[in-house]
Amino acid sequence: MADAVAGLSAVTKSYRMDDVTVPVLQGIDVEIRPGCFTVLLGPSGSGKTTLLNLVGCLDRPDAGKVVVAGTDIGGLNDDELADFRAENIGFVFQSFNLIPVLSAFENVEYPLVLAGMEPERRRRRVSRLLDAVGLADRARNRPGQLSGGQRQRVAIARALARKPRLVIADEPTANLDSRTGAAIIALMRWMQQKFQISFIFSSHDSGLIKAADDLIVLRDGVIQSVRRKPEEGRAAATATAKREDEVGGAGADAPWAAPRAPLPDTDFSFLQDGTPAAP
Repeated sequence: MADAVAGLSAVTKSYRMDDVTVPVLQGIDVEIRPGCFTVLLGPSGSGKTTLLNLVGCLDRPDAGKVVVAGTDIGGLNDDELADFRAENIGFVFQSFNLIPVLSAFENVEYPLVLAGMEPERRRRRVSRLLDAVGLADRARNRPGQLSGGQRQRVAIARALARKPRLVIADEPTANLDSRTGAAIIALMRWMQQKFQISFIFSSHDSGLIKAADDLIVLRDGVIQSVRRKPEEGRAAATATAKREDEVGGAGADAPWAAPRAPLPDTDFSFLQDGTPAAP
């Protein structure tokens, strides 16, 4: 697991329901490659969300080993695990999970407040993140004043606020219409390629499946197959994204170009320090 951003070895997980033990994951062995778009695919009850919870350090396995960002999470107590999760993992949720009484700016800022970041540095980072997701002009709006797509953009900015090694997204486009979902996928793909941050999704969205570098198929708590895009294919996709960025977006119809195209490289220097290097 030396080069993997996350890895599971001989992992099993079950839950108790009244007097019944329900097995969910059975002998899972898989690695998550760094700097990739990884999609978990499978029917309801296949174990996708449980696998995400383990990789996201929200739960612990019954048996086996889970390593995230080079750390065996089995060796961490609950407080250490919470600190590790906050420093290394970002989350994007199906229902956005924004705090309704806070503005877009304050929602993105919140994890930085918890981290004790100095106020002026916080302000700069949050402003640039909202700029990056095209919401600089909605910074003072509360979630109830934003569309579904705008709320998910705020959630993406919040997930990236602490420069995580890994972003976990459980059905991030499920509550969006197809056009808005495509825009969100394009935005996350662009951010992933730009900073080589690893994204792992649970999704049935055909757009996400098509965009995946790696596709992990589960059924009945067992991995049926792992399909990985060759490195040359990933390199070509990244080069295409870079060319599109240099000209301000992939044409007028680029989903992430509204209301503005992504910022030039120099405007992202606040994210580049501490971002994992390309594999």
